[in-house]
Amino acid sequence: MDLARSGIKILVPKSPMNSRADSEESPSEAAHSLEQTGQEPDAVPPRWPFWRSPRPPCWGPGRRGPAWAPARAPRPSCPLRPSPSRLRPCARSTGKGRPTFMAALAANGTASLQSAVTGVVGKRRLEERSSAFDKRLRFSVRQTESAYRYRDIVVKKQDGFTHILLSTKTSENNSLNPDVMKEVQSAMTTAAADDSKLVLLSAVGSVFCFGLDFIYFIRRLTDDRKKESTKMAESIRTFVNTFIQFKKPIIVAVNGPAVGLGASILPLCDVIWANEKAWFQTPYATFGQTPDACSSLTFPRIMGVASANEMLLSGRKLTAQEACSKGLVSQVFWPGTFTQEVMVRIRELVSCNSVVLRESKALVRNTNRAALEQANERECEALKRVWGSPQGLDSILKYLHKKIDEF
Repeated sequence: MDLARSGIKILVPKSPMNSRADSEESPSEAAHSLEQTGQEPDAVPPRWPFWRSPRPPCWGPGRRGPAWAPARAPRPSCPLRPSPSRLRPCARSTGKGRPTFMAALAANGTASLQSAVTGVVGKRRLEERSSAFDKRLRFSVRQTESAYRYRDIVVKKQDGFTHILLSTKTSENNSLNPDVMKEVQSAMTTAAADDSKLVLLSAVGSVFCFGLDFIYFIRRLTDDRKKESTKMAESIRTFVNTFIQFKKPIIVAVNGPAVGLGASILPLCDVIWANEKAWFQTPYATFGQTPDACSSLTFPRIMGVASANEMLLSGRKLTAQEACSKGLVSQVFWPGTFTQEVMVRIRELVSCNSVVLRESKALVRNTNRAALEQANERECEALKRVWGSPQGLDSILKYLHKKIDEF
């Protein structure tokens, strides 16, 4: 019988390796088309499907089999998709009797399957790195604390100490106003409560500190002289008491000029390292004010009454070497290596026991603490009287006009 003339179609099973791109007809659509033609789906079943045909013997690389041996079928370019039954033993169950991979595949296809595999692999990698993360947890927390940013200062939490840098935005030349002083007090309070062994105080730029911000002060002093003078004096009293009562060592790196309150606060610190280019001056008589930061007590004790009066009354300017010879500065370093020299010595101090550092400072400072607090109170009361008088206001205005003319 001639099958070609009889009109009977010979059905050849489609290879499972062919993609849907060649023919978009699904198995259900193929069955529907057979029902329309009136043919049975298994009218001419193949004896051996393509994928189950016996494989020829392997003759090794570069060797050919006998002439009667059938040609070996080429290996498909993409592997066959494994059946769900083979995936089920190695897949994780979702709790509803269905594997995670198959659930993702049935819901959204290959994309969800890929995301599920990626999630499992990522979770496994996170579990492997969890132990290393735990070791770095403490360091990461300290780095997070290092991100604390103030408006007029920069606070860096480093290994074993707190670094406070003056970088004022509300004043020029790192001058001190009540806002700046409050930020410094807040940073020192935090350093006193955490695991820092000491505090390093320095400044950003070429100037360490130019004392009080008189521009800020004069704007408010003209409105209510008595109220504003009292407010400024109380800010100084609280600021100075913070240094007097601080129990951990305070190290100061003077990178540039220190004037007024920026210089008189240094004897309340424990170690002072200065740049060769730094200089020190307390021209209080020119400012129209009296000494502050306990300088009426500390300066005569450090450098003698004669040198103290020369600085506090006539405003003599001391170079870094002169300040070191008089005892105001501990050591002077060359400008090119100033930062490196400071950090080397800071690391040496940080390597010491924190209890030893704290107790050693207490032995040196506790005998003078009450005297320093009393001197601070006397100086602040004198500042209230001077700033509240017309003569004090005129002196400040003359000083500011002189600075403007010089500029």
